[in-house]
Amino acid sequence: MNKIILFTVIILLLSGCNVVGGDLFYNPLNQIEETLDQSDWEQAEKYANAFEDIYQKNKWKLQLIGDEGEYEGLNESIQRMIAGVKQKDMTNVRIELATARSLISDIYSL
Repeated sequence: MNKIILFTVIILLLSGCNVVGGDLFYNPLNQIEETLDQSDWEQAEKYANAFEDIYQKNKWKLQLIGDEGEYEGLNESIQRMIAGVKQKDMTNVRIELATARSLISDIYSL
């Protein structure tokens, strides 16, 4: 009986992490994309730096549910995104946004 309860609690926790955790990372990416559409580079840089802070604060969670290649790839993508925003390189920033979304999706897929 205890094993069933424990198993149920673990499933509920993992299911909840999938929805909430992914949103934690997707929302800032959407904000960056919106600022790119408006060509607001200063705001895009603020959002990109905020996204990096979110990544650094939640890296341990990504390490638990993803593999090393995924969360390290996400970090590299974030760094390239920030560099692209500073250079006002729309194409590379959009590529890194898509890469980051893909990596987050891979990490949070069960």
